[in-house]
Amino acid sequence: MEIFLRGEIMIILDVNKLDKDFGYGKLFEDVSFSLNEGESISIVGPNGCGKSTLLKLIAGLERVEGGQVSIKKGAKVAYLDQTGSSIRDDRPVYEVLKDAFVDLKEMEQELNYLQGKMESGIDGEEYNKVLERFCNLTERFSMAGGYDMENNINTVVDGLKINKNLLNQSYNDLSGGEKTLVQLAKALLIKPDLILLDEPTNHLDIDRIEWLESYIKSFKGASVIVSHDRYFLDRMSNKILDLDNGSGKVYSTNYTGFLEEKQRDFEKQMANYKDQQALIKKLEAEKKYFAERGMATNSSTLTARAHTLQTKIDRLKAMAVARPKEQKKLNVGFNEERKSSKKVITAEGLTVATPDGRKILDDIDLEVCAGERVAFIGSNGSGKSTFIKSILGEQELPVKGDVTIGPSVKVGYLPQIINFPNDEQQVLDYFRGETGVSEQKARQILAGFEFYKEDVTKRVKNLSGGERMKVKLAELLQQKINTLIFDEPTNHIDIPTKEVLEDAIEDFDGTLIFVSHDRYFINKFADKTVEFKDGKVTTYLGNYEDYKRSKEKEKNKQDSFSERLKVTPNQMAKQKNNVSNNKKKRQSRDDDWER
Repeated sequence: MEIFLRGEIMIILDVNKLDKDFGYGKLFEDVSFSLNEGESISIVGPNGCGKSTLLKLIAGLERVEGGQVSIKKGAKVAYLDQTGSSIRDDRPVYEVLKDAFVDLKEMEQELNYLQGKMESGIDGEEYNKVLERFCNLTERFSMAGGYDMENNINTVVDGLKINKNLLNQSYNDLSGGEKTLVQLAKALLIKPDLILLDEPTNHLDIDRIEWLESYIKSFKGASVIVSHDRYFLDRMSNKILDLDNGSGKVYSTNYTGFLEEKQRDFEKQMANYKDQQALIKKLEAEKKYFAERGMATNSSTLTARAHTLQTKIDRLKAMAVARPKEQKKLNVGFNEERKSSKKVITAEGLTVATPDGRKILDDIDLEVCAGERVAFIGSNGSGKSTFIKSILGEQELPVKGDVTIGPSVKVGYLPQIINFPNDEQQVLDYFRGETGVSEQKARQILAGFEFYKEDVTKRVKNLSGGERMKVKLAELLQQKINTLIFDEPTNHIDIPTKEVLEDAIEDFDGTLIFVSHDRYFINKFADKTVEFKDGKVTTYLGNYEDYKRSKEKEKNKQDSFSERLKVTPNQMAKQKNNVSNNKKKRQSRDDDWER
């Protein structure tokens, strides 16, 4: 299909009546949308609805069985998937990043070859031919940005805060998070016309996420995004594709606007459904009346009237408005221990250092009181999780200073990475062992977290991130607690699971301490935000938006102070002149007094 101009705007991507079937029923069908230059669409929906599959269809990594995907001729496409950490490559990271410049790399190799040939001692006509080819290729290489490769790589590497020491390491030696960062950097370096991002904010701290947002906002092409980061979706999207119940509907708004529009659609459809059902019920009552009267009085007129009404009822049912499916909400709540110490956590002079002497936390003083909801933020490696582990007595590094937990404090802890003592245990056996409840009670509780029938016999090692969080949350709900400590609670879980967690927290009146890069979550719950930076902590009142405003005020104040310190040469000469004049005036005044 030919991509065409719509007015003066070029369509980058057109998806038309796309469907996908893996052999056990259609994953989705009749999905259509288009993207112009500068537009961004985010795909949302529950896990398993086909979001990542749709990205792969657009990228050409999955076979299109029905419908059509059309991309502007000559457009460069970059694709970041969730499996970047599984890619194997023994080359240095810098060489992996240079893969983004395939054409330039080929030209660079040929230039090196030609230069070597010229230096090999050839002369005469052969030398002139090689020289001419070298000069022409050098000009093409320069025009295509060949000499800017290193600058471009450094810009993206600096923006994503990739440690420069990693550039010379083998890609295979990187952690999963580092590999994902490198793959994201490579995707951005391609400078594509269409970029496909599958969970791009995973493994990113807030600074990196906001740099990525700025990069995408300045991006002139089109982007398709799958993400569970609602704040990111709000900032990045001007369209939302809702993949739900096997079909897709496009909303021309951001994520918050989509939620509002979807709720209005639900209410409208439910009202139409109820009106239609009421009409059908009324007509059925009339039909029954006329049918019974017709039989009782042997009246063909009344019987015919009943048949007419039945035909109308059948027609209405054939065109019936479907009852809209309501999002099933899990009814969960923490088992609160009401009594709590006034001072929940007190840290005085807390210092934690690595074996080589680098201080992760440097003489920290921090207090959290009962009922407070405190967010810990900062870049990766700034000491947030180190502080949490120090509180809980799980810190493996030497700890100096004092950390006190109030005597009446009962802590419920949800770690960033949820592991189980025995990976081979089934969910039901693990849960019963931790909570001490009967099998019937355990099945009942786990069913509330969508573990039904054979689901409870899954081995815990096979659980997804979201399922692990649900099991741990179900376990926490059975404990008497008055303080919740969460380390990245919303990482790697889908939006519905986040909402389950948020609903439980909403009704919790105790103390909440959490590490998070999820700005939506921080805005919803924090009344105090603690920034970890360079081994120190700074406390700000309010949520993430309040923190940003405070940081902006600090920056403006610093800029204003710096501006006042700046003195131009003219101002310096004027100041010297004023000093000289003032000195003369004082001397003249002194002379007058002497006279």
